[in-house]
Amino acid sequence: MNIETVLREVSNQTYRWESQDGKVVGTVLRGYNRGQSVNPITALAYRETGNTYRNTKKDTLKAGTALGLNSSFVEQVYDAVSGLGSHRGNTQVLRGQIRNYLNV
Repeated sequence: MNIETVLREVSNQTYRWESQDGKVVGTVLRGYNRGQSVNPITALAYRETGNTYRNTKKDTLKAGTALGLNSSFVEQVYDAVSGLGSHRGNTQVLRGQIRNYLNV
């Protein structure tokens, strides 16, 4: 699974995506978990498994495991959307792709 697939699955009317202090944060708009903060990985896990995950690194890794994603891929996505990591190289490119795809 690549980043485009993940973003295509979570860029619908169920989430509102914003950029807050350099972080890409989504909010669940419908259902029992309305108002909960998510990132692209936890949003996809919520959609696919029905389980909720907090917007933390630990829960993001759990969500990635539940989806069968590689842990290094999940960490790179988390670092990019949480504003952690480098502002150069791969993290910056990935953050730009995510923000562009989600129109943030």
